[in-house]
Amino acid sequence: MKNYKNVIAAYSIMIFLITLVGIFQSWSIALTILNYCLISAVMTIGANIQWGYAGLINFGIMGYTALGGLAVVLVSVEPVKKAWQVGGLNILACIWIIIAIIFVVKFILNRFDKSKLRNYSVVSVILGGIILLRITAAPGIEAIEAIDPAKTGFLGGMGLPVLLSWIFGALLAGGLAFIIGKIALGLRADYLAIATLLIAEIIVSIIKHEEWLARGVKNVTGLKRPAPYEIDLQASEWFVNLVAKIHSTKLNLINSASEKQEALTQMVIEASSIYVKLCFFWFIFYSCYYFINTDTEGSIFPLG
Repeated sequence: MKNYKNVIAAYSIMIFLITLVGIFQSWSIALTILNYCLISAVMTIGANIQWGYAGLINFGIMGYTALGGLAVVLVSVEPVKKAWQVGGLNILACIWIIIAIIFVVKFILNRFDKSKLRNYSVVSVILGGIILLRITAAPGIEAIEAIDPAKTGFLGGMGLPVLLSWIFGALLAGGLAFIIGKIALGLRADYLAIATLLIAEIIVSIIKHEEWLARGVKNVTGLKRPAPYEIDLQASEWFVNLVAKIHSTKLNLINSASEKQEALTQMVIEASSIYVKLCFFWFIFYSCYYFINTDTEGSIFPLG
């Protein structure tokens, strides 16, 4: 019971502090802090399942977080047609080469007994595949990154709703976690921690340096989002009327029409920011609710 009291006290203090931020600074800032807390809660649930329940030390969580960011770009951004025209075939050819390497290596491992010849064959296939990948990919990557590098310089995504990227990101992270788990779960705790840390660094390094994939460290502008934009809300008649109705008591105390309009404009700007934060709050809240329910039902699911 003492542990529960500590948890309740900690949550109460946090809620009190966020409320103080809303009262003395801005409710928009308070909701932003709350949303960051919920995002951290989702990541903590995944870490708790791995470290708390399974006893597996995983230092690769940020690598899977990076995959979530990559998923947003690959799903929601519109495809860059010029980039696909000049280098898309090269990238697709590289994908088929990687698949061929995997099947050839698997065939060699299953068909031949352990021997030096089998080891040399596997190494030869991998090295030959890497060289072929380099020869195939280099011209395509160079051509893709040369397409309007200030704005694009990458292949773009599929132009789908951004909410689908959450599902795709979960599948991407879960699939990679399954592959890594099949290989690395037999390691001892310390070695597993080192392996997951290295894998996370590899993922982050690939995303940073392969600019043709998602512009690397450059900004990707024009990303879609599930919540409306503030400027669109401020221009919507229904939203302005809603704000005016909520603050009708304050507005009625102002006699000057110009001052009343100025006050209403300021109220609409503040309300639009709060409205967007609330939308994100409910999206993240339901994500937390889903994961918590999955956890309490005893299901096992891969999280970064």
